[in-house]
Amino acid sequence: MQGFQPGDAEWEALGICRAVTWPRSKSTIRGCRDDGTPLPGDYLTGKTIDRERPRRVMHIGFVEPRALDRPAKKKQLLALIEGLPQTLVTDPCPFIVSEDHKASVLFDDDAAEDWLAALEGQDHITDLYIVTPTKRRFDALKAEVQALLGPILVPEEEKRPMAAGFPANLAYFKLEFLDKDRVALKRAFREILPLLWLKAGAIGPRPELARGDPEPAFFAPPENPFAVLLEESSLNGLLAALADRVELRCVYLVTDSEDAFKEMSADVVGALRSGSPELTTVQLYRDYLDNFLINTDRFGMDGQGVAR
Repeated sequence: MQGFQPGDAEWEALGICRAVTWPRSKSTIRGCRDDGTPLPGDYLTGKTIDRERPRRVMHIGFVEPRALDRPAKKKQLLALIEGLPQTLVTDPCPFIVSEDHKASVLFDDDAAEDWLAALEGQDHITDLYIVTPTKRRFDALKAEVQALLGPILVPEEEKRPMAAGFPANLAYFKLEFLDKDRVALKRAFREILPLLWLKAGAIGPRPELARGDPEPAFFAPPENPFAVLLEESSLNGLLAALADRVELRCVYLVTDSEDAFKEMSADVVGALRSGSPELTTVQLYRDYLDNFLINTDRFGMDGQGVAR
């Protein structure tokens, strides 16, 4: 025991959110740890893409072509090759090219020209086996096969390097309960401002009211698609400030009167809806808890774009 209590910096620094969730979230977005070390590994994106892969051309150099002079010996070799049944061996059988199988084998490199001619257009063949005693002969035939058939397209799940990070912003908020009576007395605008920004879509930089500044009659940050009317008598001033704004999403109206809210809402929608077709209004602070149920329907509105 070191005597630390909840609320002490030493205590809070070891909390799950601050010590684990927040550092991991930062690293995920930045693609590196706090010391600049890139994150290793990849994410699976869930998307399938086609990638080019060369066909597999394998050298069988441990047996001479002339040793495969009987069908039985060729069948023995074929037993080592996956995907080709021994029933494909006939007599004579210098090579096997089948429209029903993905593998092909050249038993006699003297028949290479006929084998290549038979392979033409057989794009389904992915694995090829060449029996020849010399590496040089194999390399030459492999090059001809690759030029003739080209690469194959293989579907695979797309990956994203963890070190690439994500084009996103991240903010850390410490969530605390406000005194409901203080909110009801309209003395908590500075504290709930982040919630107003989140409720309006968290678009643009998060606005702040500088500590020590008095609460304004209305608040209309130019880089955010919302505005707040704190004094009912300043509605005309708010509408004038928003006259040239477009794509507004929400206007918060601070009033205790349901009738006043409906009347001001009509004025706001009538003046601004043409440039902001998705505009809605929200009444503050009729019920502090109900106002900030963010994960409900959009803005917590009914079909008329009015908070309920």
